[in-house]
Amino acid sequence: MTNNNELDASANESSSVFESPEEKKKRFLMEFENPFKCDKCSERFKKKKYLREHKAEVHAY
Repeated sequence: MTNNNELDASANESSSVFESPEEKKKRFLMEFENPFKCDKCSERFKKKKYLREHKAEVHAY
């Protein structure tokens, strides 16, 4: 019997099969150039400072 971790791992492997090399390169460059990701809207930033400013302006309560 398989557990959920094995199913999740196989799902991640199969999804990467459908990603073309160009898509992988684009995703890598995006994550490398903008490593700081907003946890609320998934927008990415080059500097942590920009992420903090974004959160304060856009997601302030």
